[in-house]
Amino acid sequence: MEKRVLVLGAGIAGHTAAMILRKKLGNEHQVIVASPNANYQWIPSNIWVGVGRMKSSQVIFPLAPVYKRKGIEFHQAAAKVIYPEGSSGFKLQYACEPT
Repeated sequence: MEKRVLVLGAGIAGHTAAMILRKKLGNEHQVIVASPNANYQWIPSNIWVGVGRMKSSQVIFPLAPVYKRKGIEFHQAAAKVIYPEGSSGFKLQYACEPT
């Protein structure tokens, strides 16, 4: 049976977690990221955008192509409800609504 890991959010912590999980876990594990944002933004560099030393295009990039190359499933969605105890029947549904 394939095992799944769901990462909620693709900010600094979520993105890093997904990339490390994909690298460390074997192919029998599926890594899935759900994030309301389609783009990653390297927030520490925003100061340089604000003072004109960098362009916003230098600190923002789309997540889907990166995750596809790495073998990570990506859903642009916001998690509204989490059922940590599961339900009476298994569903491959993550209680996420597309944004």
